[in-house]
Amino acid sequence: MKKLLSLLLAAATLFSLAACGGGTKQADLKKVMADMKPKIKNQEMMELSADDLMPNYGISTDDVKQFAAYVDSTGIKGDEIIFLEGKDADAAKRIKEKLDTRYKQKETEMKDYLPAEFAVLKKCGVNQNGNYVSMIVSPQYEELNKIYNEAVKK
Repeated sequence: MKKLLSLLLAAATLFSLAACGGGTKQADLKKVMADMKPKIKNQEMMELSADDLMPNYGISTDDVKQFAAYVDSTGIKGDEIIFLEGKDADAAKRIKEKLDTRYKQKETEMKDYLPAEFAVLKKCGVNQNGNYVSMIVSPQYEELNKIYNEAVKK
């Protein structure tokens, strides 16, 4: 009987640990961004603060658990990298919608005025993995996206 109880307890512990693991692992988005910075060729980038989320993206800080954003400061390059973790699944959905809107806005802005940047943009995109949402627009998209995915996927 003790043996059976021990086995059941061990199984329950393993099950609860597996359930807590969920679909994604916990990522420190500021660290992910710091890991990427040496790979980014655009030297005219600047970080955004929480105060920039609403005016630039329409994202409420109430929906955000953590974020990191690094954007071109010149206005002539399309480079824009933003990672956000929603506080819950509903918040992540709202964040994804806002980043999709921002991506479409960039398409409209660049299509006729910055054709080289538009070509870069078309190879990039907005992605969601659990409560993590990202938009990476950079000539180094593939390399940066790989770093990001390794950080947020289990």
